[in-house]
Amino acid sequence: MSYGDYRLYLYNDTIDLVVDNNGIYVDNRPMNNKKLTAHKGLTNELYFNIRDKDRKLQNVFSDTLVAYLINPTTKRRVFKKNLEHTSEVGQVMLELIDGDLNNVDAGLYHIYIARQKQDSRDYPVFSDQNSNLKFEIEITEQIDQSPVETQLANSFTQVASTGSGDPANIFTTSALFGNQDRNFNHAYHSLAIYPSAYTGNITIQGSCVENSPGSDDASIDWFEVEKIPLTAQSNIVHRSFQLNANWIRVLHTPDSGNISQILLRN
Repeated sequence: MSYGDYRLYLYNDTIDLVVDNNGIYVDNRPMNNKKLTAHKGLTNELYFNIRDKDRKLQNVFSDTLVAYLINPTTKRRVFKKNLEHTSEVGQVMLELIDGDLNNVDAGLYHIYIARQKQDSRDYPVFSDQNSNLKFEIEITEQIDQSPVETQLANSFTQVASTGSGDPANIFTTSALFGNQDRNFNHAYHSLAIYPSAYTGNITIQGSCVENSPGSDDASIDWFEVEKIPLTAQSNIVHRSFQLNANWIRVLHTPDSGNISQILLRN
């Protein structure tokens, strides 16, 4: 859901003086009167228009812009998140999903935007022309929290075959969402495997790449989390683990039997 556009400013640290009938004064008029609001339990999209002091939209496609949410009482940072570039010049979007706000208490917070350059340092992006940096944002909990949906994998892609000269037959699930989709701080995952007279090896893997990782069993996008050997197993096999990864998948190398489905909850 969108809450309209908010203004950010990039300008040099110079002072504009304006002359009128009453003398000379500093041109530092505030430019933001809108209130930022985000709702727990929903996906929130906050759009920012970045302008200079003449209110001209600025090309920031090559810039990395990050948002920091700060607890005003403790002064502690709640999270840091990159803004996404839209197709419009000078417009960026901050997407706050359910997981971003899951552990955030309802109330008023401070949020500010910074620009990161090649030296990896943060540089100011102003909220108005009075050299203020922060916005106030209200986090509400008007929507009841719903459980995170369980992910289901009930089909497997064969990525290695002894008939093609590979040393084993290997099957894989698709790439399932890890911590990327929800962004929960604890990064806990529970996996349920449904075998039927299964003998073979099962491997849980994770990936930290941003986009969809490679599907090949030897893809360097993946790393091993745990290997589970099974012998004539027909009972549900359960594993819980803590992993801060964007993607999770399960490979299995069967000698006999089959696996009907895999459920992942995170």
